Amino acid sequence: MSKEKYFIIVDMQVDFTTGALANQAATDLIPAIVEKAKELKKEGWTIVATRDTHYADYLVTQEGKNLPVKHCEINTPGWEVVPEIAKVVDFYVNKDSFGHKEWFRDLKYGAEEIAMCGTCTGICVASNFAILKAIFPETPITVYKDLCACLTPESHEAAIKTMSVQQAIIK
Repeated sequence: MSKEKYFIIVDMQVDFTTGALANQAATDLIPAIVEKAKELKKEGWTIVATRDTHYADYLVTQEGKNLPVKHCEINTPGWEVVPEIAKVVDFYVNKDSFGHKEWFRDLKYGAEEIAMCGTCTGICVASNFAILKAIFPETPITVYKDLCACLTPESHEAAIKTMSVQQAIIK
């Protein structure tokens, strides 16, 4: 069983770019993320996109009580990965919390190398990085800081510093 290289694009969905929780900084990243994905795909990397996934009961969940804005409800237009990025994705993972809890299942044969980008740096990118690092402690994980967006530049930088301390390779 060979190990693969994975480029994970975190939560670049309609609701986080132009929808319910629109973030212009995330929207501005779309062309550069597409270019990086195409470059890595040519090198044999597998392109994975996560989808923040909520259900009709979102507002009564802990997250919904703390962020009472319905977003990324499964099978709605806002839940979809933006079309430009969707064109380069090899497979999707749906996650019902900040971090995907089943990376060990979805990256079946382990990973030779992982690279990441997306939104929101301080929430979902950082959570997925931490989970991946715990599952694959010997796998190098790169975070492309200029392909990540957060709520503020300060929270973005804080998240990048935190992931760096946790041994992310920051590019």
